[in-house]
Amino acid sequence: MASKALSSDAITIYWAGPLFTQAERIWNRLCAECLRNRGYQVVLPQDRNPPVLVGGKPDFDAIARDCHLQAIDSDVVVAILDGADSDSGTSLEVGLKIQDKGIVIGVRTDFRSSEDRHVNAMFRLIKKLIYFPSFSEDYEKLCVQIDMAIREHLSTLH
Repeated sequence: MASKALSSDAITIYWAGPLFTQAERIWNRLCAECLRNRGYQVVLPQDRNPPVLVGGKPDFDAIARDCHLQAIDSDVVVAILDGADSDSGTSLEVGLKIQDKGIVIGVRTDFRSSEDRHVNAMFRLIKKLIYFPSFSEDYEKLCVQIDMAIREHLSTLH
């Protein structure tokens, strides 16, 4: 990671978060597009992993393998940590990236209280947590904060 330039176009973000509702999928897409406009390459699992049908059912094994590889291969994992308890798939992807000693930026927009820093205490392992309560629906301002967090982290590597 240290060999990457500070230029955002050299950085791949894996967007880890729930993608089960229309609201989640639309919001994921808006944020991904905003970050792309800032020069990042963004891997959005909902676009990479359409349900591959095997015998009329989604191939969840193939989807899980691809998410695993993309999370590890990315430069940064942006993890959406909303909800009473963060999405289990997102939590696994965060753990994979932390084990890989990679950059994880946690994002919480949910204003409801949770355990610690508004998230499960295990997320203390995330060095940067952006708390951007949903009272502000300006996802572009959130993306600016994500961009700043990535740049701040990268500047410490040089």
